[in-house]
Amino acid sequence: MLLITAVAAVTAILVNGVSAMVFTSVNPLEAGEYYECMARATADAARRRAADPTVGIPPSFAADCRDPRAGTGWVIPSVASACLLAVVACVYAWLPAWRTRRRGYREPAGMPQLSACLEGLLDESGVRTKVTFLVEPLNPKVAALAFGRVRQRRVVLSGGLLTLFARDRGAFRTVVLHELAHIRNRDLDIAFLTMIVWRMSGPPLLVASAVAAPAGLLLLPVQPALTAAVLAFCVGTVLLAVLVTLLKNAVLRSRELYADARVKQWEGSAEPLHRLFAGYGLGSAPHTAAGGRPAVLRVHPPLALRVRALGDDRLLSGTGFWDMCAVGAAVAFLYDVVRLGPIGGGSLASPVTETVAAVLGTALLVGAAGTVLWRASAQPFGGPSPAQVRQAGVGLGLGLCAVRLLSPTGASSAVMLGGRGLTLVFPYAALMCLCGWALARWLTLAARTWTPVVARNRRPRPVLCAVLGASAAGLVPAFDFLMTLPSMTLYAASFIAPSFPGALVFVAGTAYLAVNRAGSLLTPLVLTAAAVPLVGQRVAWRRGMERTFTGFGPLRPAAGRVVRLGLPAGLAVALVCVPALLVVPSWGAVVLICAGQVIAALWAGRGYAPLSLARGVLAAYGAGATAGLVMFTVAQALTSCLVGTGPCRVHPSGSQALWAFTVPSAGAAVAWAFHAAFRSLGRRGGGGGESPRRGPEPSSTRPVVRP
Repeated sequence: MLLITAVAAVTAILVNGVSAMVFTSVNPLEAGEYYECMARATADAARRRAADPTVGIPPSFAADCRDPRAGTGWVIPSVASACLLAVVACVYAWLPAWRTRRRGYREPAGMPQLSACLEGLLDESGVRTKVTFLVEPLNPKVAALAFGRVRQRRVVLSGGLLTLFARDRGAFRTVVLHELAHIRNRDLDIAFLTMIVWRMSGPPLLVASAVAAPAGLLLLPVQPALTAAVLAFCVGTVLLAVLVTLLKNAVLRSRELYADARVKQWEGSAEPLHRLFAGYGLGSAPHTAAGGRPAVLRVHPPLALRVRALGDDRLLSGTGFWDMCAVGAAVAFLYDVVRLGPIGGGSLASPVTETVAAVLGTALLVGAAGTVLWRASAQPFGGPSPAQVRQAGVGLGLGLCAVRLLSPTGASSAVMLGGRGLTLVFPYAALMCLCGWALARWLTLAARTWTPVVARNRRPRPVLCAVLGASAAGLVPAFDFLMTLPSMTLYAASFIAPSFPGALVFVAGTAYLAVNRAGSLLTPLVLTAAAVPLVGQRVAWRRGMERTFTGFGPLRPAAGRVVRLGLPAGLAVALVCVPALLVVPSWGAVVLICAGQVIAALWAGRGYAPLSLARGVLAAYGAGATAGLVMFTVAQALTSCLVGTGPCRVHPSGSQALWAFTVPSAGAAVAWAFHAAFRSLGRRGGGGGESPRRGPEPSSTRPVVRP
């Protein structure tokens, strides 16, 4: 779905931009003049700010620059997008019938034993949708193929497979069950739509890049900013094509392994598949055959991998570096093209398009990475190892970083600003890798806490979608903040601190913006990071459900609910802060509250408390909010009732309440860092903070759940 959405969005933007210029007779030179005007306005603003830092840059500094395509409105882009989606829908609906007629498939006639056998296999597999069996008598190979759209599935049996029906009924049964497993696993639509969208959109995008690159080089002497944007778009498109091709092939290979696993489940053992592979070698291909393609370019896994996967379930849930890198690259490319508006170039961009880009990018990022890590965590062997999670997270961060830095907006901004601040690449790459690793670890933790709930729910998919949706909702501000950091740093290096290196401006600006946006950025991030795993653990441990969540050793008495909410620490800090404000400056109260939050985190997560870090974050935030509310209430009562001449008011104002609920999120992040460091030192030193190792778990207590 990520591949389909990314490629369809990029194609829609390209079609919209071309149609907007063609249908309204826009001269390409006029579009070039618009980019020249934007470059001059940006350069003038940068020079004014560098000459006098006190000069403010108005938001409308480029108001005189008018994009000729902006007059097209939303009608032409909407119609172009609708036509593209209609074409994809028509191809999806009509391609199975067209393929049946073109290949000469026909229904089996005069073979009652074959029909009875197929009906029996269909009933045995539990497939409830309508399945039509077809034959291809002129194909001598032993092969079968499942395809078709929703409610009209089709399975083609080759002539060689029909011969196998009379000679080796067991091998015939295994091959047919493998194709029915694709239908049961519901992977036909994803594979079918992926191939349709990529074959329709991939070649035009690559051709457009090949044509646009020389044209952009011709404009280099007169429009360097436009040339940089065009070349960046071409490089990003080619990079997206390569990574998405690898991702598509990985998805198609993994569905074959899952189909084998389904057949193994139906048959009760892997012996029928082993006999099939040994006798007929179906799907066999070396990793790099002589004159053949490498394994990463194949859509079917090699025979050796299929055999190993039958005995090792860990191969079913691969969290490879390059696969997650492709996910991050596709998300970043999609974010950039959606943020620029429906016709590209940013002329129709608005807060609405920026919000849509952030929400869509976060949803696809959490959905794609979350389902992969969730699937790996639900396996009976105990989930992915820390090394696998680290590789997946670093790949995710590098994919986001690489495509974001190579975006057309970033390239044009760098040229417009004279290349200032480009050293931000190194700290930004490190930050994105760190954030990707943290996201992968947190998604794995959330999956482990919610896996028992999903395993025991009659409708697991809505639960999975609800958890991932709630996670994405809390991460939207953080994702948008990380994706806009490069452009903000580039402009800060030119407008605010032109004499400082870009790396230093990036580090200082990131810290300043994170604290300044604590209410909209850190608060939802902190609450989501703590609430999602804790709620999952609470639901998994409710009455009537076995406490199957593993990883913490023997349960011991943990802190009470009042302590877990941070109320005692918050009240104590408030009682200290009120008299302390008489002798210390206001920032001293902030330091005291932060110290109280650290104590609350260590108190709530002491010993062998399950999810100790999440408990500590929640307690730290609760302590900070409690301290702020109590401190403001007492101060308001003292000033208005004892000293003031107005009416007595004992409740904090709206701004004070907002401060009490937003600023503690920064202190909660600091408390989490201290808490994590304390537990790490305890584990190394063998002290009381050491948590026991997780022992082996029988595979029968952890059913495999495939989201």
